[in-house]
Amino acid sequence: DATRVTLTQTDRYRGVAFLVFRFFAMRREIRKLDVWAATGTYRKGGRFEHPLSQIGFAVLSALILWPFFGLNIGGLALAAILTSVVALHELGHMAAFRLTGHRRARMIFIPLLGGIAIGGRPYDSRFEVAFVALMGAGFSAFLVPVLIAASGLAGSEGNRLGATLLATLAGCTSLFNIANLVPVWKFDGGQVLRQICPGPAALALASFLLLSALLALGWRAGFSLTFLLIAGAVFSMLSLITVGSGVKPRHELKPIKTFDRLIMAGALLAVFAIHGYGMLWASAQLM
Repeated sequence: DATRVTLTQTDRYRGVAFLVFRFFAMRREIRKLDVWAATGTYRKGGRFEHPLSQIGFAVLSALILWPFFGLNIGGLALAAILTSVVALHELGHMAAFRLTGHRRARMIFIPLLGGIAIGGRPYDSRFEVAFVALMGAGFSAFLVPVLIAASGLAGSEGNRLGATLLATLAGCTSLFNIANLVPVWKFDGGQVLRQICPGPAALALASFLLLSALLALGWRAGFSLTFLLIAGAVFSMLSLITVGSGVKPRHELKPIKTFDRLIMAGALLAVFAIHGYGMLWASAQLM
């Protein structure tokens, strides 16, 4: 007699990137189950998540972006810089997973849609969620001062091209990472605030202050007031829409301590300040 096993997997993720990831993840699981049923052995890994495959996807993403910046050396450099910025951001999340005790962590790079860092087990505590979320921008924050100093050194040596490329890399790094601090659940900033704020009122106030600071920074960097007002309205609506959403863990997460709240709040301010300065510095150098 044969036994039919039906597997279903549901979640509340939305977006094309996660849809693509779920498709390949479930297909891999089914194939591994087929191999296990036929041979009785479990086969680790998968070609889609192999490091060489991910490097290939990153190169493909840069090549796809190239025409948008112009089919020349400058356009290729911008495409490569943007792809590198995304990879460094996800590398920060991966480093955070390992620091919090995950035995393995991996990155899924999807061309044009960004990257996804995945840990080796479910989250254990609210502090871990906040730490992993912030380390995406936090890891890159260590690089921004180095890039600024290197750009200044290259400029003082008369290497204008090198100085410009380093300034562009610093600016793109800061802009991408500070955009990820938007206080919406889908973004790292929203994830951090949800974990460290003790209640809905504190979360609403912190979200308003962070969004206001982001809009003020954008205005100072030279973005148009109309664009900033529209962006602020859109993100405010997204924040209200997603206030009750989120991934519900199977087990209750360990609560975050008051000291850890203060540490994460201070780290969030420090990361914001570094990337904010990097964005303003780069705009002054390049515009």
